Amino acid sequence: MEYLFPVSEIFESIQGEGNRAGLRCLFVRFQFCNLTCTWCDTKYTWLKESGSFKWYPPTELKSIIRQKGIKEVVFTGGEPTLFSLDQLVDPEFNYHVETNGTVIPTLPIEVQLPDGTMIKRGAMNKNIIERFNWVVSPKLSNSRQKINVDSLKYWAGRDFSTFKFICSNNADIQEVQQIADDYNIDKNRVYIGLEGISQKSQLKPAMVDKIVEQGFNFSPRLHILLWGATRKK
Repeated sequence: MEYLFPVSEIFESIQGEGNRAGLRCLFVRFQFCNLTCTWCDTKYTWLKESGSFKWYPPTELKSIIRQKGIKEVVFTGGEPTLFSLDQLVDPEFNYHVETNGTVIPTLPIEVQLPDGTMIKRGAMNKNIIERFNWVVSPKLSNSRQKINVDSLKYWAGRDFSTFKFICSNNADIQEVQQIADDYNIDKNRVYIGLEGISQKSQLKPAMVDKIVEQGFNFSPRLHILLWGATRKK
């Protein structure tokens, strides 16, 4: 049986946050996620019935990406590491992955989601995925999710990954500081954005001052500033 990818949507926009903010990209958003964060703005990707999606064989999905002609491709979700991303690589393109950091791509997985959906894939090819720009976004306690210690240790030890955290207040920033200390993550690899889906939520200079004082990078959430909670932006 041919391997299939569940895709929620494909769209062109700018990268809104992280270490490539402002970059014109093609976004491939996968359906299904292994987490249920309280403030998630893409809950339509969580489960089989939470939103519409289509199954694509890798050859068709690669063809669509190629036809779009945008060299920077972002795999997002949902949670893209649930799927064999190494099967989608074309040497003419650059790939970025937005992950919650709970899955190790070089290990096989078999996951059952709350609605009974089974997701299974083999280990991804290390030589392929280490060329991706990985943006790892571990969820803080404000998301009511638990950090996967083994996975976070994996990502902390990989120089091809950066970290992005979404913070609501100064206590969240201190939590990021604790994670950086516990997992020996260089602050130069850490980007902090502000939680919220309104333009006002992104304009908190006092919090940005605190982020800078703590030695972290600030990640403006450009898509929120420009379009608010508009889908496919």
